[in-house]
Amino acid sequence: MRRDDVYFGALGLAVALSGVVAVLRGVGVSVTDPNAIVPLVTVAGTFLVWRGIILLLVGWLFLSNVTDGLDDRENQATVVMASLMLWIVAGADLLSRVLGAIPGGSDVWLAGPVEVVAALGPPYGPALLFAPLALVALRYRHSSDGDDQ
Repeated sequence: MRRDDVYFGALGLAVALSGVVAVLRGVGVSVTDPNAIVPLVTVAGTFLVWRGIILLLVGWLFLSNVTDGLDDRENQATVVMASLMLWIVAGADLLSRVLGAIPGGSDVWLAGPVEVVAALGPPYGPALLFAPLALVALRYRHSSDGDDQ
């Protein structure tokens, strides 16, 4: 078993669990917000069901390709694709935070630096926390085969 199999297996499990929590909270099931346990993480916001479904699928893609083995180039490509899905959700979350800092109104189009920095502070959604951890998948772009680990 390769080191990256264990890494992406653990990452896939964590992403899938956060996706399940997001879907359950999105459909109205009374699940405790992780912010009560870990103040850095929150599962809330708009389009929670869809973000949860995407996170659940990303976790499933990580886990299914890890169980098949990341020696295969096709499995590595699927891990990169799953990471890309995670980065898109994280980017949308980050963009909504920055745009949410703009106070609004017909005469206000920009937010000051204080508002932007305050909007970028914790708590963070699961996609924003897991996106940097998925950057490891970029190493598969340049490797010619899977036996370098």
